Amino acid sequence: MASESRSTQAAARALHLNPKLLYKWQLEALPALPANPSEAAEVRQLRAANKRMAQELEILKKPSPSSAPRRPRELLPVY
Repeated sequence: MASESRSTQAAARALHLNPKLLYKWQLEALPALPANPSEAAEVRQLRAANKRMAQELEILKKPSPSSAPRRPRELLPVY
């Protein structure tokens, strides 16, 4: 659920959980940032890039409208 694009509130409702508990689990699931500020900034940038690429990949996995299955055309006799 963490990778889905829905709010924590909506996810908590869908799972019949207290939203505060879900927020707590989210914080615990994230690895701690490095103590060095420059490394922490780099980790934040990499996480944001990773999230953006995951979203792009999901978009690319969806079939485009132009690739919808087409009905086979009737073959016309050639004289």
